[in-house]
Amino acid sequence: FRLQDGAETHNRENSAIVQKRRAFVSEAVSLAATVLTTMSFSAHKQTTLRVLGADALSGIVTSVRVGLWGNFPESIALLRSALETCSVLAAAVDSQDYEALTAEIVAARMRRYCYKGAVARLGDLGSRVDVLWGRLSNIGAHATGTRLKFATYRLRGEPYERIGAALDPEWAELSLDYALDVCLLLLESLATAYSQDSSGFPDVERLNSLRGSFGGAKSWDTDEAT
Repeated sequence: FRLQDGAETHNRENSAIVQKRRAFVSEAVSLAATVLTTMSFSAHKQTTLRVLGADALSGIVTSVRVGLWGNFPESIALLRSALETCSVLAAAVDSQDYEALTAEIVAARMRRYCYKGAVARLGDLGSRVDVLWGRLSNIGAHATGTRLKFATYRLRGEPYERIGAALDPEWAELSLDYALDVCLLLLESLATAYSQDSSGFPDVERLNSLRGSFGGAKSWDTDEAT
């Protein structure tokens, strides 16, 4: 565990890209948490947003934490689950069929609103999400060649095994890069849910600020710090 703590400090302090992406995720998570803990909708809508929103947010937070350790494949495996939950949430908000989804959640049997069903309902957005899902699957969720090439890393020219962490800022940068997309997908779904009830989003200025800074956070230019 000391290695993981040390890796987080090393990766953050040695990468301006990690710092700006971490700042974006921190603000996005804070905003999403505020929304999820203060919203008040009808029972089925409240349940859908609360359960799926909290599950997605938990996945994002845990993925980013592991990513800061430089454990790129494990971070991506966790993020894929969060992406799936965000996709189901986006499809539920788009259809506004909150009662049906609540029933599936209570029954612990996701049929109409499984991941594949969700992306099919989302049209072009679903196609883009599925491309991202495929990338995450190849990197972290399966024993692929891509995953295994991240089994070792180099520090000062010497090879080391990735055992829970890696002192490799570039791997941390990659982990957080993918997390940005999932953060924004979650926030956009929550914002749409509010607009359906003609309710004002709790902090639209913060949301607009995140929308505006998204491109800079995704950029690999170290001069574009948030």
